[in-house]
Amino acid sequence: MSLSPVELDTLQAMWLPVALFALVCSASPGPVNIVAVSSGMNFGMRRTLPQITGAALGFSLLMLAVGMGLGELLRAAPWLLAALKIGGSLFLCYLAYKLFLASGDGADVRLARPPSFWDGALAQWLNPKAWIVSAAGVSTYTVPGAAYQASVAGMTLLFLLICFGSTGAWALLGASARNCLDNPVLARRFNRAMALLLLLSVFSLLL
Repeated sequence: MSLSPVELDTLQAMWLPVALFALVCSASPGPVNIVAVSSGMNFGMRRTLPQITGAALGFSLLMLAVGMGLGELLRAAPWLLAALKIGGSLFLCYLAYKLFLASGDGADVRLARPPSFWDGALAQWLNPKAWIVSAAGVSTYTVPGAAYQASVAGMTLLFLLICFGSTGAWALLGASARNCLDNPVLARRFNRAMALLLLLSVFSLLL
């Protein structure tokens, strides 16, 4: 279906606000970024890329699914949001536990498993705030009418690129701090601080 000039103008005008919205949502501290910065410090940038990719793709697919009607499921079944809170909180607590146990010495870096692609994706799909952000973005920034699907697809692509860059920046920050935390004691303290921040983010999910 062809779009009218007005719909095309409206579609073009949405990209900057959507990009700013995506940047604010994806660059702010949160569970995914806390795990990314800790993984970057413990394993380096290259081994953290699967988690970054999973987080970016996971959130973008969630945005697409919500835009195509999955968000209605949350409104029709409020118990689903409660289930997401419980499941997501348990999953994030598990990640915090693994971070807390990471010793930060050379042997630990070689033997421990960095967060995987699926860890990054699940952290998004099990995060009720990610669902809320997706629903808010779709309801606020999409273009109604014939341009709706194009606007949802555009939002999905923008979130994919910006989320990847933002989470990657957090991982790069962790990787850059790696040389400053060569001392195993300092590295262990860093890991435990990240674990406590992750637990605080879990607590915020339950509010």
